[in-house]
Amino acid sequence: MRPTRAQKELISGAGLIVKNWLVIADKPDALNLVSRGSGRSRTIKKPQAGRPGAH
Repeated sequence: MRPTRAQKELISGAGLIVKNWLVIADKPDALNLVSRGSGRSRTIKKPQAGRPGAH
């Protein structure tokens, strides 16, 4: 599915190009993605509350 605005911020924050990725699963601690072009999957960890870098 297409990423939401918050998910787009996480994807771009991980150094990825947002338009090239689709969200497979949005878990509390991670975001699972799949590449639109190659079909390759990738997981991005979400910042946790109370940790450095968390908003």
